[in-house]
Amino acid sequence: MFKQYVNNEQFNLQINRFINDYYQEDDRANADLETIIPRLNDANSWYEAWLDFAKKREVSKDYDLASVYYQAAEFYLAPADPNKEKMYQKYRETFYKGFHDFDYESYKIPYEDSYLPAVKLLTPGAKKTLLVFGGYDSYMEEMLKMMKFMKGIDYNIIVFDGPGQGTALKNGLKFIHNWEKPISSVIDYFKLDRVSIVGASWGGYLAMRAAAFEKRIDKVVAFNIFYCGLDALKNRMPDETYNGIMQLVDGNEADKVNSLFENMMANNIDLSWKITKGMENTGESTPFDLIKNFEKHTMHGIGPFINQDVLLLAGEDDQYVPISRLPQIQQELMNAASITTTVFTKETGGEQHCQAGYRELAFNEMKKFL
Repeated sequence: MFKQYVNNEQFNLQINRFINDYYQEDDRANADLETIIPRLNDANSWYEAWLDFAKKREVSKDYDLASVYYQAAEFYLAPADPNKEKMYQKYRETFYKGFHDFDYESYKIPYEDSYLPAVKLLTPGAKKTLLVFGGYDSYMEEMLKMMKFMKGIDYNIIVFDGPGQGTALKNGLKFIHNWEKPISSVIDYFKLDRVSIVGASWGGYLAMRAAAFEKRIDKVVAFNIFYCGLDALKNRMPDETYNGIMQLVDGNEADKVNSLFENMMANNIDLSWKITKGMENTGESTPFDLIKNFEKHTMHGIGPFINQDVLLLAGEDDQYVPISRLPQIQQELMNAASITTTVFTKETGGEQHCQAGYRELAFNEMKKFL
C-alpha cells in the first residue's frame, strides 16, 4: 500500500514508485530507508542521500537496489548538472547487472537520424506481442522492472524508449505528441502484424494517440488515463492561478508568463521539476514555449478514431491526472470496440498515480484484459 514517508507529496510518490512497489518486504531496503528518509529535505539533500546509499549498495553488489537509488538520485538534478548524466549511466549500468527476471534481447531501432533503444523480453511459446513504454520521465529500464508483474502471459514484451525518453532523449530525440510515429517504427522493425500496447503515465495519452492512427494495434491500455499534458500542470494548482496563466498564454504574453513561472518555481520543487524536465524533454527554452508545446498533447478530437479494445485505469487520488477526466474520456471513445474501466481507491489501494505503492493491482487488470 502507498506509504506516507515525508510531508512532501511528490517525494512520497517517488519513494513509493522507486522503492515500495518492489521492496516492501526487503530488509536491506527498509534498513536503508530508516537512514535515508530523515535526510530528505530539499532537492540537494535528496540527491546526496540516495547517492550515498547507491554507492554502498553497488560496493556490496546489491545491483538491483543500487540501480534504484541511482535513479532516485538523478531525479531532481537539473539537465545542466554534470552529475545528471553520471547518475543516469550508473543507473543503467547497475540495472542490467541486477536484472534477471527474463531472458531478453537488446535492439537499436533506426528512427530519424538516431535510434530507439528497445529490449525484447522473451516468453517461451508466446504468439503475441505487447509494446510497453513510459511517459514524461520514466526510462525503459523502469518499465522493464515492472514487467515482473506480467510474467507468464502469452506475449513477448517489447519495452522501448521513445522520443524524449531515456537514451532516445540523450541521443537528441525530443518528446513529441504524435506517438504513432515511434510505434509504427517499432512495429515495422520487428515485422509485426498485430500488437497490443501499454502506455504508462503520460504514456496513457501517447498510447491513445498511437491507437487513433496506427491500426495494427488491437488492444490499448492507458496506465493511467491521461487526457492532456496541461492537466499535469493544472492539477494541484489553484484554478485562479492556472486560469490567469492561460489567459496570458492565449494573449501571447510570453514575458509575463515566464516571469510568473520563475517566481513560482523558486518556492515549489514540484513545479520546478515539471517545468525543468519538460524543457529538457522537448527542447523548449522557456515555460511559455513549453506550455504551447504541451497544448499539442491532448485527446481532444482523436477519441472517435480509436476503434480498438481499450482498458482505462485510474487512481482516485492521482496527483497529476484529475479523476474527473474519466467520464469525458469514456464518452469520447464512442467508436471503441470495447471499454473496460477500473478505478482504484484508498480502500482497494492503487489510488495514486499509476498505482504507485500497489502496482500489482494495475497489472492484474492488464493481464485480465489482454
